[in-house]
Amino acid sequence: MQVDVVVYGTQTSGIAAVREIAKASPDLRVALISPGDFLESPLVQGLCVEDARSIDETAGGMYAEWRTSVLGYYRQRDQDPFTPSGRLAYQPQVASQFLWSYVRGPEAENVQFISGSLVAASDSGTERWVEANVAGSGLVRFNTTYLVDASVEADLARLLGASYRIGRTEDLYNDSKGPTPSFPGRANGFVTAPQRFSALLTLKVYPQGNAPLVADLKSPEYDPATYRSLVPPSQKDVAAFGAEWSLTIAKLPEGERELNQTWTDYGDVGFPFQWIFNPASRAAIFRKVLTSTINKVRYLQEHGYPAVGVADLPQTLYVREGPRIHGLATYTESDILNGTRSDTVAMGCYAQYDRHDAFYPSQIDTARFVYVPMGALMPTGHPWLLVSTAVSTDFRAYSSAVRTEPTRANLGGAAGAIIAVAHRSGVAPAQVPYPQVRAQLLAQAYMLPR
Repeated sequence: MQVDVVVYGTQTSGIAAVREIAKASPDLRVALISPGDFLESPLVQGLCVEDARSIDETAGGMYAEWRTSVLGYYRQRDQDPFTPSGRLAYQPQVASQFLWSYVRGPEAENVQFISGSLVAASDSGTERWVEANVAGSGLVRFNTTYLVDASVEADLARLLGASYRIGRTEDLYNDSKGPTPSFPGRANGFVTAPQRFSALLTLKVYPQGNAPLVADLKSPEYDPATYRSLVPPSQKDVAAFGAEWSLTIAKLPEGERELNQTWTDYGDVGFPFQWIFNPASRAAIFRKVLTSTINKVRYLQEHGYPAVGVADLPQTLYVREGPRIHGLATYTESDILNGTRSDTVAMGCYAQYDRHDAFYPSQIDTARFVYVPMGALMPTGHPWLLVSTAVSTDFRAYSSAVRTEPTRANLGGAAGAIIAVAHRSGVAPAQVPYPQVRAQLLAQAYMLPR
């Protein structure tokens, strides 16, 4: 298949990249490759309370458009889509319907959504292509000009030979040339461990006090017999649940809740590493993590919270972190603290540091703005490739607003804008001048520093 752009990954940044290309360069043919017939974006997969601060100063482009649509949906129904603390909250199915419109249908006529798994890829000279096992079609080669890796796992960038960092180390690794990172363990101080991941179930609180039994939940991913092997949550966590995040703060419309507790992060430190570097294991890991989380909710229901039931199950995990591709520029914690603004293509605001780490959990809750430079999206040695999720940062900068969904949306929009400018100029993305990208982003209502 001959296309102009391959976007790999339906994370929030991938959807934003497609949206920007569809609006700015509708003549470009885009293949959007997803690992399944679903969107990976956490906005769809259960992250239903807006993970941002100073949102009016940072949300533009696709994210602002999507946010306005969600707000309009609830206001038409006289529903209040905000938590008690004033954060936007939405149901997964509502988030989904607007995001799907950006990749399928009349708003994306130049976009083809592909469900498939990566097999091989090349960006050597004029040999730029991606091969994928496509559902219903078998092996398909997508010949292309531009490539965007929007995945958290940096699957495409690593397959193409891009170097990367992983975990709490700034050492460089390369899957093609070596070295490759060692499995996280005591021998290396677990420094190669990415952040823990979660299955973000959506809960529902029933006002009459009797939710449908989780034990009777019908899902091909859940076997009720696994409940016998559950290691129950601590009694401290069970007792505190009623006054914590999910039940008191993360209130979604229609009595639903976001299950996003620290103790529901999956504890096995090796699983996120395996998820990244052994794609064949992802389906099994997903089932195990999802089953564990469902069983924890079942335990809650049967031990003091009979009104709490399951409203929605995710189709994939919330993977907070993967490799960080080595780019032409690397954004650092020092840049955040100093307010560095150099060729900024994406803004965000969140806690200075918030890392879900199995051994070193920590948070610096001071609100900080991030100003991600254009070079952080451009892998070293790969001029036709952009990354929009696994961007080039140190691990502390990544654990800030860089990894939140509004910022990821802005990063994806930046990738799309860079391709639009490159297409008009007939050059590689790595050669486009920043002022033209900035003008393109501002024309599409993205927020940038003055």
